Amino acid sequence: MRILILGKSLLAGTAAAVFLAGCGATFDYDTLRATQTDGGNFTSALAREYKTFALFERDEMRDWPDAAHFGEKALAAAGGAAVSPESLKQWSLPTKHMGELTAARARLTEALKNGADRQWPEAAAMAQVQFDCWVEQQEENWQTKHIAQCRNGYFTAIDQIDRAFALSRAQSNSAATPAVADGTMKGDEAKSFIILFDFDSASLNTDATEALGAIAKTAERGKDVRVFVSGHTDLAGPLPFNDGLSQRRAEAVSGALIKRGISSTRISVTAHGERRPRVDTPDGVREPRNRRVEITVGPAAEL
Repeated sequence: MRILILGKSLLAGTAAAVFLAGCGATFDYDTLRATQTDGGNFTSALAREYKTFALFERDEMRDWPDAAHFGEKALAAAGGAAVSPESLKQWSLPTKHMGELTAARARLTEALKNGADRQWPEAAAMAQVQFDCWVEQQEENWQTKHIAQCRNGYFTAIDQIDRAFALSRAQSNSAATPAVADGTMKGDEAKSFIILFDFDSASLNTDATEALGAIAKTAERGKDVRVFVSGHTDLAGPLPFNDGLSQRRAEAVSGALIKRGISSTRISVTAHGERRPRVDTPDGVREPRNRRVEITVGPAAEL
């Protein structure tokens, strides 16, 4: 819990009242329950998620200080105010979890800075509130089930956002290089794409399937076009395992492109395991942006 430090003596009278106010016992939960959060924008979605979290802390966990804190964030968001993810400096977090939490917060703030709150408000709100939930539960550090639920909720939402960003980039790249009548690519620049994968998986999800269609169309634009496919992992797991996983991911993408009509003779496949992370993290940290296959499409001389 934030801000709560008890001495050995019992509090009485006015001192007790002041203490309880500081603990959130006087927060106006009736106003929170009555607050309407039906809008479709980011602040409305934030208000809904914070409201649900605050009332859970109040009704189920009896955690008055944190319930009031997140209730205040819910009311602020409902009023249209900008509400930021929790600052890790304000919480007494176990040192061993600081690396992962710091990386997670940086990833979240980058997504918000890049417009996730405008493009995918529901997922962005879920990512922010589940991150805050993870921080709050990790500070308490004993309800392992709740910690896992919040952490997994954050990664589910932020993974969805990253896949959406990757698909948007793939579609933009495809639209930026129209086919020309003589069957060659317009311009000499190679085009790059990224496909993200779930943890410990080499399976292509729905978003990847859509992105592959855009990649295949780009690769079909000229006889001299080549496709370079490189597989990667994050730093969670042993090095030999990650080497094999990155190879399977690259082969999954190349196989999907072959099924879409790209000749295998035009595709080069490499695997780098965890050696070339897109985002630097401590060893052992799960980072979805590193679980990827990078695809470069362009004239042979460019690859």
